[in-house]
Amino acid sequence: MTSIDDTLSEIRWLRNEIWRCRRLLGTGLPGAERELVEKRLHEQLSAFERLVSTAFPLALSSKVYSFKSTTIGRSDSSEAPIENAAMASSGCLEKSISG
Repeated sequence: MTSIDDTLSEIRWLRNEIWRCRRLLGTGLPGAERELVEKRLHEQLSAFERLVSTAFPLALSSKVYSFKSTTIGRSDSSEAPIENAAMASSGCLEKSISG
């Protein structure tokens, strides 16, 4: 069984690799290299989501509280989905801590 430190280290490593791929995509890569980087980015994003959802199944699952989810409350602001996801996530965390 892996420790939480190992899991967090792997999450950080994946995050850094995702950032690196996104930086590379921002440059002028030729077609074949760009496709390889895009494929690698997709694989890393999938691995990141899978790892986060298994490490933090309720509180931090990106599938449950993504910014693409339905907004709660006011929706006239462009930041409303992000704010609402954060509020929903913190409410879920409070429930999981209190029992």
